[in-house]
Amino acid sequence: MGFDRGRLEAADVAGAFGPRRMHLAALDAELCKRPDVLCGLVARGGVRVLRVMASGAVLRAVEVDCREDPTGWVFTRADTGEPIGPAGDPVAVAARIVQVLTGRAAR
Repeated sequence: MGFDRGRLEAADVAGAFGPRRMHLAALDAELCKRPDVLCGLVARGGVRVLRVMASGAVLRAVEVDCREDPTGWVFTRADTGEPIGPAGDPVAVAARIVQVLTGRAAR
């Protein structure tokens, strides 16, 4: 079962949190389906970001932010601002993050 954008929008997550948090919630939901990683929201400088860690190797981690740019919302590395992928495709972004953290292709 893939990411269900309609169900997420129907839950009015955007109304409760705004588009940035909605995109982070969608990525979190997708990553929670994958046994190779652990994730959760953490506060960094008063801003919530998504911390993703390789299972069994919590020092192998990346913190993900979501920012709006001229092309739309984009997931970025929280520390460097480097783009990871479009917020409209949390499935592909989750697969990329898993692959980077575990060194193997995501299932």
